Amino acid sequence: MGPSPVAPHGGHRPWQGLLITASLLTFWDLPTTVQFTIEALPSSAAEGKDVLLLARNISETIQAYYWHKGKTAEGSPLIAGYLIDVQVNIPGTAYSGRETIYPNGSLLFQNVTLEDAGSYTLRTINASYDSDQATGQLHVHQNNVPGLPVGAVAGIVTGVLVGVALVAALVCFLLLARTRRASIQRDLREQRLPASTPGHGPSHRSTFSAPLPGPRTATPMYEELLHSDANIYCRIDHKADGVS
Repeated sequence: MGPSPVAPHGGHRPWQGLLITASLLTFWDLPTTVQFTIEALPSSAAEGKDVLLLARNISETIQAYYWHKGKTAEGSPLIAGYLIDVQVNIPGTAYSGRETIYPNGSLLFQNVTLEDAGSYTLRTINASYDSDQATGQLHVHQNNVPGLPVGAVAGIVTGVLVGVALVAALVCFLLLARTRRASIQRDLREQRLPASTPGHGPSHRSTFSAPLPGPRTATPMYEELLHSDANIYCRIDHKADGVS
């Protein structure tokens, strides 16, 4: 009989190699692909402002971008596409003329409206024709006074209107008072005008008075009264009586 085979001292068995390989695979971190994201700048825009849907962590192997209006690319209308090789925007059915795609995949909205608010999805195509997508939100609010609620704005508008009404009423009151004062002054002048006009006397009747005798006529009569013994009858002109 031949000698039985004996394992050499300190030799490695096959199963030990398998354990070492499994351990290496367990502790070896394989590189993973980082999912890109969409961020709106600003996060909430007023009507008429511009908004950028920024694409972050875009891979360098991307060959084309496609922006859709919706929560997913499947079944959502296409806004526009961008081919990196030719660097050109290709408009889709949802293109309004205010959207622009940049080479980094970001989408610029100009002069946004309330209807533009909603979800937007970016779909990418890499060199291996693999597709990936991410969704972002666009928030749009009415263009009110910054920092003031709607109630405060309404209160300010009401206060301004009340102030304008008060000023208008005050102006009307001053004009009426001035017109009335001018009318009163005109009436007073018309009442004083007949008394100061030459050639126009007062309206009351004046009593008629006979003219007083002159000094020459009064003197002989006065002397005759002093000399009462004078024969007045003798002084009568009888010729004048005959003629008459």
